[in-house]
Amino acid sequence: MPLLAPYVASRDSDLPGRTSELTVEFGSKGPRIAYRNTRSTDRDHHGNLWVRVRESPGGRVLYDCMNPQRQRVCMERMLCQVCGGPADRNEQGWLFLDWRRADSPPTWPERSITSMPPLCAEHARVSVRQCPFLRRNEHAVLRVRKPRLHGVSGTVYTLTARGWHASENDCLSAYDEPRIPGLLASRLHRELRRVTVVDRP
Repeated sequence: MPLLAPYVASRDSDLPGRTSELTVEFGSKGPRIAYRNTRSTDRDHHGNLWVRVRESPGGRVLYDCMNPQRQRVCMERMLCQVCGGPADRNEQGWLFLDWRRADSPPTWPERSITSMPPLCAEHARVSVRQCPFLRRNEHAVLRVRKPRLHGVSGTVYTLTARGWHASENDCLSAYDEPRIPGLLASRLHRELRRVTVVDRP
């Protein structure tokens, strides 16, 4: 069976925004990173600036990399990460796949923090069969009653005399903590609460 191209997957034809597009914006809470030509969709409801990606048709699918814009849409709207349609939900909750990581809480999978959007039942089954990563690592099929929005992660930029320069990658900024003024977000995270481990999707 040929591998599916997940809706959230990046392609090598996707072009990230340039640092030359970044500037400083001064607000009531002090300076923060911004784009020179602002758009209404640049920031989320918490004020975090999101990375821009210019998409070009075609391109090779990068299975280990998610397109920031599509990942954000799936997490916000609870859409399947593979097909982009509605994720599966029943009386036990939303359908997720998760795996144990070095920073997983002792209660894993309860209260796990994930950037992987939910799935529909069909594509959860396909993912378990096809994904080499899931076959190699301890993972669980979950029903989640409360997948609470937790925060964003991305690259932290520091302003220097020569402009913005990346100083930290994959930095997680929780919504219940002070916002990082130099963060350029690329992933949205949910905390999985009231989790039930199930045998199959």
